[in-house]
Amino acid sequence: MSTKLLLINPNNYKNPPVLPIGLEYIKESLRDYDCHVEILDLTFSKDILPEIKNVIENKGFDLIGLSIRNIDSCIYFNNEFFLPNFKKIIDYIKLFKIPIILGGSGFSASPKEILNYFQVDYGIIGPAEKAFPIFLELWKKNKIKEKIINGWQYGIDSELLPIRAIDLDYNKYLKNDGLVGFTTHVGCSNQCPYCIEANKKVHHRKIKNIIKEIEILINNGYIHYHLSDSEFNQDLKFCKRFCRELARKKFDFKWTLYMKPTPYDEEMFQLLSESNAYLITLSVDSYDKIQKRNNYSYDDLEKIIKYCKKYNIELVIDLLTGYPYESIESTKKIIGFFKKNRPKSVGISFYYRLFNNTELSDLIKKDHKLQEKLTRSFLDNEDCLNPIFYHQYNKEDIQELIEDEDLFKIAGISLEVNYQL
Repeated sequence: MSTKLLLINPNNYKNPPVLPIGLEYIKESLRDYDCHVEILDLTFSKDILPEIKNVIENKGFDLIGLSIRNIDSCIYFNNEFFLPNFKKIIDYIKLFKIPIILGGSGFSASPKEILNYFQVDYGIIGPAEKAFPIFLELWKKNKIKEKIINGWQYGIDSELLPIRAIDLDYNKYLKNDGLVGFTTHVGCSNQCPYCIEANKKVHHRKIKNIIKEIEILINNGYIHYHLSDSEFNQDLKFCKRFCRELARKKFDFKWTLYMKPTPYDEEMFQLLSESNAYLITLSVDSYDKIQKRNNYSYDDLEKIIKYCKKYNIELVIDLLTGYPYESIESTKKIIGFFKKNRPKSVGISFYYRLFNNTELSDLIKKDHKLQEKLTRSFLDNEDCLNPIFYHQYNKEDIQELIEDEDLFKIAGISLEVNYQL
């Protein structure tokens, strides 16, 4: 008998709303399995629990999966903690006595802690395209040995070509300033000490399938895209091949992306421009120790700004400053650099969100003086689910350094994202 699976997106944060394309990818990964999959998107639901009840009672599902995209909004100012509302949804679903499995980037940030918080059955860390079918086969045979499945162990289906915009109402997202996303890979080779995605093996998708996925969406009328990769330029050769193939298609569309400072060369920016990339968000750290760890310098930043201007690509900087033991001179240096070498804008974050199992949280656990600079008390059994931030500076300190220049924006004060600027 076919397994009936319901995939739920419980995320209703709308600044801006983000399409749960991971659920579309999972549905496609199960196409060849004996599994009937439906997606319930609650982003724009006005009456969540009755909507869930109506779907579950009428369909008789065997298993329910929920995607936890974020634990909170991650920025200190105007922070929103999402898990309490998700818990109301999950506690309600439990009334139907259907097994629950969790996934998504938010779940992957703190899987043991979140599984304990919600008291649910199973979870998948990282990519689920290969892991979910494996889990499903074991679950049907009652052979699950571990509650948490490591999707990084299995990677992705590089040949996957998801059929999209069927289960989700894309137009609702677009009307509310959302964008259509696509992915080229999962994983990140950077070694940022505060990041949950650091040092994850990179798995690329097949370029021809990515292009075909975009082409199908464009033919359905969707022409504005945001790359869903954490950082596009993990592999320079792959990036240039992808942009070259995308440019050859001459699609009538535009796209925006996140990048890290290295690797790059001038040709990559030329190809990005030719493939209709119009905006890059570049992730930058002011602390020289983190810069060195990730193999870049101020010279690289200067070249990237020059290349973006040369090829008419707007550049926005996501700047992190004030890491433990970093000096005020380091922060002054990076602000002075961007005053001289001006991108479109610089968003400054100086509150570091703590997550368990990162170098930053381990450092703070060991140094009680650093704990004095947290936004709340650090508990003996701290799970970092309830948002907790480390900071050296307050808002007034940074405002004094940027001297009211319009170039700089303090992250979180305004709810606009980079493509809305």
